[in-house]
Amino acid sequence: MNEFNPPNLLPPPEIMIQTPIPTHTLLTPQNMNAQIFQKYLMQRYNPNTVRQYYNAYKHYHRFFSTQTLLNDWTLSLVQRNKHQRLNSFYVGFIRAYIDCFQLPLYIPKSKRKSHVTPTPKFLTKEEMDSIINHTTARTSMLVRLFFDTGLRLRELINTERKNISLTNRTIKGMGKNNRLFEVKYSTTTKDVLKQYLEIIDYPYPFHYAKEYKDHAKKFWQVLKKECKKPPINIDNMHPHRIRHSLGHHLRADQNFDLQQIKLKLRHVKIQTTEIYTEATQKEVDDLIDEKVFKEIPQHTPFLD
Repeated sequence: MNEFNPPNLLPPPEIMIQTPIPTHTLLTPQNMNAQIFQKYLMQRYNPNTVRQYYNAYKHYHRFFSTQTLLNDWTLSLVQRNKHQRLNSFYVGFIRAYIDCFQLPLYIPKSKRKSHVTPTPKFLTKEEMDSIINHTTARTSMLVRLFFDTGLRLRELINTERKNISLTNRTIKGMGKNNRLFEVKYSTTTKDVLKQYLEIIDYPYPFHYAKEYKDHAKKFWQVLKKECKKPPINIDNMHPHRIRHSLGHHLRADQNFDLQQIKLKLRHVKIQTTEIYTEATQKEVDDLIDEKVFKEIPQHTPFLD
């Protein structure tokens, strides 16, 4: 397994800003917020997304003062969309705005016809072990953390160093729908993570080199490329499959009940967790064959 190669440090936020507010502009609270939002975007997204989200901020920031205003604005966007749903651009912009300023708001769900969610493709524990054992040290360490914690892609990649505790083996942060989380990782992962953090010493330890703006997307690309190679041989690998595989492993291999898995994966609704029940239906059928059907006496009344 390769040793860790520390990426280049990110430059200070003030150097990263390419289009700052002119210095002769009166520094009002609104302009101060604009600078904060721009710095936040520069640390997380590519230049094109930064430009688009920042322009959206200048036009739409007034709709974030209350949840009612945000609901009305998003409803108008949905009504103008031919698919009657909120465009992914606005979903990303709203989420970035809420996360940046830690607002007690949420993205309203559009009322459209429900659709059948496809059953995710789970990886077995053996396949997960193969990924951990046959990828580069940095990728292997991140996969360990994803599988231990069940964190989503950007929740882990954008974790700040101050929110990682080696003593308590926890990672804290802000997750989906602006909800705080605190998750634990294993003692084995702690040893690997400690070694990594001794080498990488800056605020966002899971970010890549400074030329990459969307660090979560970069990790996805690296993971996908490494998993295609032998002996792993997994096509179209996505980091979210690790989260699904954890849920499947807890249900199928460790016999966790749905409420326990719901808490571990931080699902809001138990219906979301039920995909792991559907995924183990074959195992239920096999158990019924073995434990129930075989115990029924072989009696054939039609031959009496």
